[in-house]
Amino acid sequence: MTIALIYAYWPNQPFDVNWCDLPWAMRNAGLPKALNEAGFEVVESFLRPEDPGAEELRGGFTLAGEIGEEVDKAREAGELPIILCGSCAVAATGAVAGLGGDETGIAWFDAHPDLNTPETSSSGLFEGMALAVATGLAWQGMARKLSRLRPANPQNVVLFGARDIDAGEQALITDHNIQLAANAAEINLAMENVSQVYVHLDMDVHDELAVRANAFAAPGGPSVETLRQTLGGLSNIGALAITGLDPTSADAGKACLIAIDHITAVALEWKAKMS
Repeated sequence: MTIALIYAYWPNQPFDVNWCDLPWAMRNAGLPKALNEAGFEVVESFLRPEDPGAEELRGGFTLAGEIGEEVDKAREAGELPIILCGSCAVAATGAVAGLGGDETGIAWFDAHPDLNTPETSSSGLFEGMALAVATGLAWQGMARKLSRLRPANPQNVVLFGARDIDAGEQALITDHNIQLAANAAEINLAMENVSQVYVHLDMDVHDELAVRANAFAAPGGPSVETLRQTLGGLSNIGALAITGLDPTSADAGKACLIAIDHITAVALEWKAKMS
């Protein structure tokens, strides 16, 4: 079976965080080889906008549209699309655009729910609005036009590992009855009424004492082993994204290897369900 690796580079560096280089860090750490050794064929696509202003929001949404096209193409070919993109917002928008929102659930593995909006955000960080964009709660003008996004229903979202939650985000979680899950069984139960699940893995979901993947890591998260077990038990996987890993962080090398093992666990579960 075939894995479609989608390397998407958005040259935006908020607060001097360098997670934009995540795609190359993951490739250089041996991701394609690891998947080959696990028994998968691998096809790769490289998305890197070169136009002036590529680092602006418009460029991010345009890149998300390109991701969506690659996700759709992979799904049509019977492949599992795996997105490597430092930006949570670009990856999530592109994944949901490619999968089709109404039929898609979102399993959000992240220390942060990323449900701020331009009205509630105190930092203006676009990445803190990623899930709000993917569920139609923020930035819909550009998202729908440039990314061809059909947003997912917020009620088809499950959070795992979320613990750094702003007041505005908590209000949306309550208003839309967004669930927090503790294991794969709870996620699968919540996703019974969707045809496919977008698995969003921001590497700062881990407890910062286990691995610190970026400057926004927070204490109190799941262990690597707990996360691996949860990812390996998911059903109806439509696409996976790895985000939020800053290759200049102290634990970058360790985080890349952990991410590769997580990806392999998801891929093997997908293969088992598809066989």
